[in-house]
Amino acid sequence: MKRTNIMLTDEQHKALKSYAKKEGRTLGELVRAALDTAYKKKNRIEQRRQIALEAYKEGFISIGKLSEILGIDIVSLRLYLKEEGIPLKTQDIEEIAMDVVNA
Repeated sequence: MKRTNIMLTDEQHKALKSYAKKEGRTLGELVRAALDTAYKKKNRIEQRRQIALEAYKEGFISIGKLSEILGIDIVSLRLYLKEEGIPLKTQDIEEIAMDVVNA
């Protein structure tokens, strides 16, 4: 393990100390657990984002579905895709006709 010093507000320290006492754990254990929880969640979100982008690039999902998965509006998503150099997928006339039939 590596030692790291962090600065907490008085309120944070008081709350953390209270939780540690109630749970029979140390302040360090609570901080490590909180960091693990926060960053594992972040990694899962990033992984989901990458999977969704790859699915869009391969044509498995629409820009609307990508927007829904990423939680951003279509206009912002189009700008993001442009900035990342990811081309917008467009349907040809046959795909549009199939969508009309399947609707």
